[in-house]
Amino acid sequence: MTIREFLEKNGPALLAAAERLFPPKVDAPALRWQGSRRPLGAQALAITGVARALEAERAVFLAGEMGTGKTFMAIRAALEWKPRGRFLVLCPPHLVEKWQREVGLEGAQALILRSVKDIERLREMPRPLFAVLSREKAKLGSGWVVSAAQRKVRVGGKIHSAPVCPRCYHKIVSLPTTRRSACQHCKEPLWQEAPPRREALAHALRRRLPRRFFDLVVLDEAHEYKGSGSAQGMVAGSLVSWCGKALLLTGTLFGGYASSIYHLLVRALPQLREDFPSEADFIAQYGVYEQVYREREERGYGAYTRRREVRSRSRERPGLSPLLLTHLIGRGAFVRLPEVAEALPPYGEEVRLVEMEAAHRAAYEAFSKGLGGAVRQALAQGSHRLLGALVQAGIQVPDTTWQAEVVHDPETGSPVARFQPLAAGYRHAKEEALIRLVAEELSKGRRAIVFVQGTERRDQLARLGGLLRERGCNPIVLRAETVKPEERERWLEAQVKQGGEVLLCHPRVVQTGLDLIHFPTVVFYQPEYSVYTLRQAARRSWRIGQEKPVRVVFMAYRETLQEAALALIAKKARSSLALEGELVEGGLVSVAEEDPTLALARALAGASNLAWNGEIRLEERPPVGITLPTLPEPVVVRVGRRKVRFEAGQPVLFW
Repeated sequence: MTIREFLEKNGPALLAAAERLFPPKVDAPALRWQGSRRPLGAQALAITGVARALEAERAVFLAGEMGTGKTFMAIRAALEWKPRGRFLVLCPPHLVEKWQREVGLEGAQALILRSVKDIERLREMPRPLFAVLSREKAKLGSGWVVSAAQRKVRVGGKIHSAPVCPRCYHKIVSLPTTRRSACQHCKEPLWQEAPPRREALAHALRRRLPRRFFDLVVLDEAHEYKGSGSAQGMVAGSLVSWCGKALLLTGTLFGGYASSIYHLLVRALPQLREDFPSEADFIAQYGVYEQVYREREERGYGAYTRRREVRSRSRERPGLSPLLLTHLIGRGAFVRLPEVAEALPPYGEEVRLVEMEAAHRAAYEAFSKGLGGAVRQALAQGSHRLLGALVQAGIQVPDTTWQAEVVHDPETGSPVARFQPLAAGYRHAKEEALIRLVAEELSKGRRAIVFVQGTERRDQLARLGGLLRERGCNPIVLRAETVKPEERERWLEAQVKQGGEVLLCHPRVVQTGLDLIHFPTVVFYQPEYSVYTLRQAARRSWRIGQEKPVRVVFMAYRETLQEAALALIAKKARSSLALEGELVEGGLVSVAEEDPTLALARALAGASNLAWNGEIRLEERPPVGITLPTLPEPVVVRVGRRKVRFEAGQPVLFW
């Protein structure tokens, strides 16, 4: 019996038992605050529940699917709880103006904290009051400056000062503009950290205002504060302690591993740290550990003399005990998009596998053969140092036919694979397929977003932007440095009004906080195997207010590492949806058996062929160990000529 069948059969009985053990705090909406907007669907019940929980709990969690209106629900819940209160909001920088706008619509005052002067204004401002603070301004971070040296050179009888590398003294043709810039000759970084020039506003708040000045701190995108040693995580923890109460908003509360939620919980619920002083204690209680034993036997000088050595290593595996829900169920509200907006248009996903042309296929296979040999050698030696570069090259190079690619061993410097570029004017099959798809959608009055991975050395943004202009389209190219995060929403609105038709960007640039309902067609031109990023970005268009059906298209070249990457994402998504409850909203990436880079490296090496035919094929003698995830559905595994069927829920190990 699958999990789905088990829940369909026993769901009502399980729900009745759960309600007896954990009776809900509210069972009907009861709203007092008269705002300008009426809550939709389950929003009213969630607002009432959060407001009721804030009366008794130190921290409350609002876990809402992308597009459910977490900002609106948080504002209304705070006003329902304390109509004359002061509230501090800590959010990503591109959301500060959205928070100010949303607060204003509900009839409350909002002030964006940009400097110490703004903090002084808080004492005189009328209530209810929301102080909105960017998490970047809240923490004290160092900047960066160019580290180029200066060298005097004589040009035409005159002496000039020219920038040179501080290590090898070779001339720098152009000064660096990003922190990834390095000397072309010796690879010395051409930047260095600069001391901060301002006081962290989180520190200024605690220094200038009394403790408990704010009744509540709201942590937007709370999952981004879960890092154990990150500056923004520590700042969030200090503000929670200073304010006394916290409301945590997230669409991805649980990352699949117990360690992914530990630090967020102990910052919000300090009593948990008393029971679990360390992350290891918490994992031992609520997570999953795997103990790996390696045994080695050596023969001695005598015929019967042998030496046996056993080594063990433990590591955390995906999984979370349901017992953790006892800490969350009384202080959490979980909201799904269909519960909020019943009249949303359809949402559909599809995969388009494109065939390479003969010349392109020959060039790629020669390159892939070199990559595969390097990966097999690295895995056989137990080294992972090359895997990231090899996997990225294998995914990106099929789309960059216009430029040469040489992958070097970082230690020896010797080349391990070369890609010979095709003619400069060559338009490969995937580019033509994308242009046809975009033209078809535009002819129906549907704007499109095209997500790419290559934005720097393998610059797909410039390439695709030029091709679309040649075909009469008006592309909008958005890079991370094009506009400040807090100005992106307004900038995109202006671009659409000026006739922009196709948005080109990396998915992480727009994965949180932006409503992109102007673009109902979403195309992942290159695979994004972080499912956190993929799901967030794919849902930017399927929001409240969208009137057109949302179409999400994943493109990849057939029989390449791009196809393997999509297959890996599909397997992780199926596993996640089988295990996912209201709590595991964003756990797609975490339920995969292993690191996606390692899985794709094994596919590149030929150890596994991740394909879309529902089967996983292994060689007769795999060169590396392969562990399949706990299966969400039956699967057929072929080992040489043998064919074995494994049932759902059965973990499989091959060596």
